[in-house]
Amino acid sequence: MGGAAATEGLAERAREMLDLALRAGAGEAEVCAHSHTSLGAKVEKGDLGQVTADEGSTLGLRVVLDGRLGFASTNQAHREALESAARDAVAIARLSPADEANVLPEPAAVDDGARIGARVDPSLAGMAIEDVVERARELAGRTASSDARISVDQASFSVVAGESMVVSSKGVDQRDRDAALTMSLMALATDGDETGGMDYRGTVVRDASEVEGELHRIADEVASNCVGNLGATSGSSYSGPVLFAPSAFSSALLSPLLGSVSAIAVQRGRSALANRLGEVVAPGLSVVDDPTDLHAAGACAFDREGLPARRFPIVEGGTLRSFLHNAYSAAVDGVQSTGHARGGARGVPGLGAHAIVVSASDPDAPEDLDALLAQLGEGLYIQRFSGTVDAASGDFSGTAKSARWVEGGRIVRPVQEVMLSGNAFELFTRGAVLSRTQERLGGSSLVAWSLVDGVSVTAG
Repeated sequence: MGGAAATEGLAERAREMLDLALRAGAGEAEVCAHSHTSLGAKVEKGDLGQVTADEGSTLGLRVVLDGRLGFASTNQAHREALESAARDAVAIARLSPADEANVLPEPAAVDDGARIGARVDPSLAGMAIEDVVERARELAGRTASSDARISVDQASFSVVAGESMVVSSKGVDQRDRDAALTMSLMALATDGDETGGMDYRGTVVRDASEVEGELHRIADEVASNCVGNLGATSGSSYSGPVLFAPSAFSSALLSPLLGSVSAIAVQRGRSALANRLGEVVAPGLSVVDDPTDLHAAGACAFDREGLPARRFPIVEGGTLRSFLHNAYSAAVDGVQSTGHARGGARGVPGLGAHAIVVSASDPDAPEDLDALLAQLGEGLYIQRFSGTVDAASGDFSGTAKSARWVEGGRIVRPVQEVMLSGNAFELFTRGAVLSRTQERLGGSSLVAWSLVDGVSVTAG
């Protein structure tokens, strides 16, 4: 899929669009360009469903004119489309309010060894559609065949290869290639009149040698969890310790913390962590953004603005070390961008982490789930969370799904859906006990299991 000619064509069009923007009157201009080819297949309820093949490219143009911002994008390659986008972006800028923080960043060197294209398995881009379909069928078949009670709602397998680049009038000129396989699986189990809760897994692979192992892993984990959801009984109401699987921890507790380390959230008064740099905010917790990890979907050598994306500590040993900046937030605070501009060619840069890693800060932390179950003793183990989370305040409330009751440090039975509530930031101050073992969530974040005290549990 793809090729050198397509890559050079994308670069040529990006630089042409940049030149056209400056000719149209832009003071500064930046082009983010992305091309891709993809193959995908889905097996839905036992039958082969959608099979897709797609190829295309998008060029997004950001212009700045006296502090006024304009943006336009096109998926057309001919000169007339590029000229039209350039005129539109400049016209929008002239009608937009001025903001002195609307700036394009100065270029910074990117380590060539960090580029994804230099480290990714090139054989992935050569996968045929027949192989993609076969893998989707294998994923569904392995799951369903493990137990007659399991019904696979959807199994999908895809391969995407592409080229990304950012060029600007300030001298930014970055480009990289990527190729990755993605797998996802959703299933449930039914026994007579009883239907257990749905379970879901996903993963991203950039090494062909890992495909078989990852396919088997998510198929077996989903099958085990689906069967384990059958026979659920009533839970118990209490306020105290709850053991969170990585997915549940990420949804209920981690998301407010990550939202609050955005410099823009701080600047706009929407962060509970404003003015707390250098303070202990989450004893027992370490949070790092690691875009160098090829196993993460967000792995990258540079951000949406073409600045280096490096391993970046956010919380170390429970202490808040850094806020995340893109060029805009950095200009507001008079600091340098941390390389956290996010987004694609269809919009202006946003702000966020690339590939979060959550781990225990204590080297003597419990090894794994079994060790945390023993420490919990008696209480609730929740594998998924579905509900509302207020990123600004940290308040969360929702349903514990795929929950298990623990007695004597062992899982004894599945539990019907119960309600959980609390405040993430208050709970963090109590200190969380994290395992040294971690789980990759959908190919993105790498998160440990966590035991958190003070959670309110309400059984129906």
